[in-house]
Amino acid sequence: MNVRTRIAPSPTGDLHIGHMRTIIYDYALAKKNNGQFIVRIEDTDRERFVEGSMDRTLDVIKAYGLDWDEGPRVGGKFGPYIQSERLEIYKKYAMELIEKGLAYYCFMTEEETKELQERSRLEKRKLRSPYREYEKSKIDELLKSGKSYVIRLKVPENEVITFNDAILGTVSYNTNEVDDQIILKSDGFPTYHLAVVVDDHLMEITHVLRGNDWLPSTPKHILLYRAFGWDIPVFAHLPNLKEKDSNKKLSKRFGAVFAVQFLENGFLPEALVNFLILLGWSSPEERKFGEKEREIYSLDEFVQLFDLNRVHKAAMVSFDRQKLIWFNKEHMKMKSNQELAELYKKWLIKYSKPELIDAQYKELILTDNNLDQKIALVKERVDTFIDLTSNIKFFYYAPGNIDWTIKQLVNVSDKLSEIKTKLFTLMEGFDSDSLKWDQEIWQLGIRKIGDEFGKKHGDIFMVLRIAVVGSPFSPPLFESLQILGKDEVLNRLRIEK
Repeated sequence: MNVRTRIAPSPTGDLHIGHMRTIIYDYALAKKNNGQFIVRIEDTDRERFVEGSMDRTLDVIKAYGLDWDEGPRVGGKFGPYIQSERLEIYKKYAMELIEKGLAYYCFMTEEETKELQERSRLEKRKLRSPYREYEKSKIDELLKSGKSYVIRLKVPENEVITFNDAILGTVSYNTNEVDDQIILKSDGFPTYHLAVVVDDHLMEITHVLRGNDWLPSTPKHILLYRAFGWDIPVFAHLPNLKEKDSNKKLSKRFGAVFAVQFLENGFLPEALVNFLILLGWSSPEERKFGEKEREIYSLDEFVQLFDLNRVHKAAMVSFDRQKLIWFNKEHMKMKSNQELAELYKKWLIKYSKPELIDAQYKELILTDNNLDQKIALVKERVDTFIDLTSNIKFFYYAPGNIDWTIKQLVNVSDKLSEIKTKLFTLMEGFDSDSLKWDQEIWQLGIRKIGDEFGKKHGDIFMVLRIAVVGSPFSPPLFESLQILGKDEVLNRLRIEK
């Protein structure tokens, strides 16, 4: 079998991070089997259509490191790959079902439909339109009069539909649990159910991967495949994502939920992909002698190992936001300082927001040829590029409004002015403008100041740290001073008259 998978996002807003996980699995299944991965845009919901959403979706898929073999921007022999450009195709197949008696015209108004839906809910039965059994002559009269209509699937009564899900195993539904679903709307656009079946067949899709919240739609789709006499693809329903320690789906209350937001929040695409592949998939690699389970994977490694048999059957898997931070830190450590500097600059240009970094500070970083040296000092301390932005700021701006009353300075508060003066004199005495002096001599000078005032050496270092960095917490102080240079260090130590 030539494996062909697809992802079919709707341009109704930004791509959900759970949808991105499905995309990665689709991609891996196709590539593992030397098949094709297709992107198709399902834009038939015109009421929720968002201008520009399609391009944002395609951009974010690319940003996560994924390419598609067919679809928008690349073409392919089964196009067009945008559903709004395929309306005549759907209408043709809807009419075919009418002619076979497997679908019917329904002329209910919106109010009548809502009333029938409520009545069906109360009576605990599925929706069946009164037009389902109308005589052809009456239907023809209504059509001739120009009355608005939709086309509904004529679901057979009391029939068991059984299929084998590649993840969940055997699944059965009784058709009495299935609505007479609308397949063609009054505006001529298909619903998801008709369009997805027609497109998957015509585009020769072999495997349909989607979240298990779509499981109740599968019998409707199987009925359509049967009605057309088409081969049914392999269905595989993936566990949905939920907030950790909760049974609820991802929520904006807990943080980002859209794929682009995680990029904007400063996560590396490689870390995001690594994190997502493990949300519902177990590696086949054996563990012996108590070794820790391997967690770091590249996309290429995942492709080689991926198998639907290793996907969890659970309805939901936890999206641990703290674990994602751990993955990001690990992937940042794996980058050289120069690589990280280049990636950080690209992030600043594409994703940084003015409320987090102003134009002046951004320009200083983008034009800094020694950015990698600064990153080297803070790399182990930061979680994301947003953290990096705040952690290197002291290299570019002297601290302002320093709080000299903080608890870390309580032991030297009585001699603070004199200690700062001594530190200034010490630094001024070094010859090198770049402060590339011997660290041992530098530390010896600071210890002497502590001895002179009867203070702990660590407290004197803290005075210098806060004066230069503005915080009691900073990267290695000596290396930071060397990067800042003698003139800047003296400027920050200068005593105000």
